[in-house]
Amino acid sequence: MQGETFHPGDTKMALAQLLQLVFFGGLAVALVGRSLLPEPYAKFLESNQLPVLGACFMCNIAAGNLLNSGAFEVTYNGQFVWSKIEAGRFPQMDELRSALASVGLSHTPP
Repeated sequence: MQGETFHPGDTKMALAQLLQLVFFGGLAVALVGRSLLPEPYAKFLESNQLPVLGACFMCNIAAGNLLNSGAFEVTYNGQFVWSKIEAGRFPQMDELRSALASVGLSHTPP
């Protein structure tokens, strides 16, 4: 048996990468780059540092949620066994045993 990372889709990946870029760019500007900004923007950042940092961290959380599919996809020899995404839940042990037996994998207890 082998596990793999479930790919959430190109759109979600691109949006998550954009949000991560906003997160790191926002942190850099808010913490060390204020001197590079025009004065009105620098004053805005200075007076609203906590909300700006909060917005940056929300971008980070949103990016993580886009990539977290909660996938638990089981295949055996290329045959579908169980999909948490389709079922909406993890299988019970008896369900998983039954599904594995239906694709030809049997388990004999020791």
